[in-house]
Amino acid sequence: MNLGIAAQVLAAYRQMDAETAALRAETGLHCPPGCGRCCENPQIEATPLEMLPVALTLIGRGEATYWLEQVDLHSNCVFYEASLTTPGHGRCRMYDWRPSLCRLFGYAAVNGKGGEPVLAACSWHEVVMPEQLAGVRDAIAIGLPIPKFSDWQARIASLDPHWGYQQMPINQALRVALERVGLTLAYQQASPEPLD
Repeated sequence: MNLGIAAQVLAAYRQMDAETAALRAETGLHCPPGCGRCCENPQIEATPLEMLPVALTLIGRGEATYWLEQVDLHSNCVFYEASLTTPGHGRCRMYDWRPSLCRLFGYAAVNGKGGEPVLAACSWHEVVMPEQLAGVRDAIAIGLPIPKFSDWQARIASLDPHWGYQQMPINQALRVALERVGLTLAYQQASPEPLD
């Protein structure tokens, strides 16, 4: 794994964030403060490439061993810290390095049956702001720009097809990234020749 790709992944994340922020500004669609319901889903997936920036950060902080141990103790995302007082609320301990699904969910589209963009709304949006959500869907249908999961997945995966197309549970993707980065760094320290 080329560790230099991490900067390109982070640049893609910044652009993703700009696109979702533009959608929120245009439509008023928003998550409730402190909500963490989507983070409680044990089905969240990412690729090792998407987890590369956080793996480099954790190794740089000397925290890799701690987080590798935590991966085996959690069924949902290891970085999610649930609120002790409010069910469904919590926070991401590595928010700035979260993968694309976490950045896009609720503010991006999947392809409909005819290839048209269909908003992948969260269940909270469906219950609490159905009229606003209907307005967002109507606006998308007449051309409101919206990020698409498939476009972003392909764009990030193209940076390193081997590591970028391997979707797996988020904790497993973190483990693979940490192990691969650790191995790459150890090899670079032992070898006088640079690794790509």
